[in-house]
Amino acid sequence: MRPGVLVTGGATGFGRVFAEEMCRAGATVVITGRDSGALRQARDELPGVCAVTMDSTDRASVEAAVTAAEAASGPLDALVHVVDVAGPAGPAWEVDQDDWWRAVEVALRGTAVTTAAVLARMVPRKHGRIVTVVSHATGARATACSVAKAAVAGLTEGLAAETREHGVAVLSYHPGPVDPGVTGPAAAEAAAVLRRIVEGTADHRSGEHLTAEDPLVRTAWEPMPLSW
Repeated sequence: MRPGVLVTGGATGFGRVFAEEMCRAGATVVITGRDSGALRQARDELPGVCAVTMDSTDRASVEAAVTAAEAASGPLDALVHVVDVAGPAGPAWEVDQDDWWRAVEVALRGTAVTTAAVLARMVPRKHGRIVTVVSHATGARATACSVAKAAVAGLTEGLAAETREHGVAVLSYHPGPVDPGVTGPAAAEAAAVLRRIVEGTADHRSGEHLTAEDPLVRTAWEPMPLSW
């Protein structure tokens, strides 16, 4: 059976690039997102891909999407959760506080809810990999993004400690000088590195925040058979 990979945010940007990478590798790919139009377009353009509408901050929506994903792919081998934080830009005392908290919630709650739903299935099987795609904290004038990304990294560390004895690896990944919404050659190379992580190259580093330049996971970009 081909490995099953769930890619949140897989209809556009870096998530779409990575979904294409896994399709070429022969995986069964399920993509999710809130934009049903973008999902339909990606499904039509990527033969064999299953597309499911999902709001990552809503538990019922996530549970339904994960159930649909496993109906399409069989038991999931990997979750790749692409965190695209679009928080308000500007000094923290000037930006709208509701917008600030919404950005943090979408990133952190979305990651927590989605990973929990998938882990509830992976842990009893004692098999699986979860990779959260998130860039480094962005610093001044984007504090919501900085806080959200730091919190996601902390969540990754905690989940890795909890799942280590259950055969599940949990990592976070920074794709380099590309934002989650960006495509192009740099994104394609970053997706090839991420594929190696999803295949298990970095399982022994569960809990860490890896980058596209990490020498232990970086590889040539030629197609290779899946190593599951």
